[in-house]
Amino acid sequence: MRLMIRVLAVLAAIALASPSSHAQTLTGAQAQKSPQADAFLAYEKALLAGGLDAAQPYMTAAKFEELNGMLKTWGEDGFKQFLDRMRGGAQGEVRRKQIEKIEVTGGYAVLEARDSPQVLTVQHLTKTKDGWQVDVRR
Repeated sequence: MRLMIRVLAVLAAIALASPSSHAQTLTGAQAQKSPQADAFLAYEKALLAGGLDAAQPYMTAAKFEELNGMLKTWGEDGFKQFLDRMRGGAQGEVRRKQIEKIEVTGGYAVLEARDSPQVLTVQHLTKTKDGWQVDVRR
């Protein structure tokens, strides 16, 4: 009986010491071909091609609210300028190659894309029932 109690105590200690969500760092081709990268690129493509409404399926409600707030604050012209600056950067497969790293912890990820030597885009993503979606910073 004592042996069984000891075994159960050891197993309980191991279970409690294990993190509840596995953290993983993706880099290089592994990051660039990940579901998180696909969601990020689909979001940017839709946003640039069709604006907020087109990009809505690729973002959480919180991200939509954040961008809609930017639109209200800056006005149509200011938001168009924001999108024009985005359009001036890499897109498609060139943009994919700029993805350097993705930190994944359970259903949450932080993607880093190198726009230029001095500029790093950091994008947060959350796994939802619809797959990975761009989200606001936690």
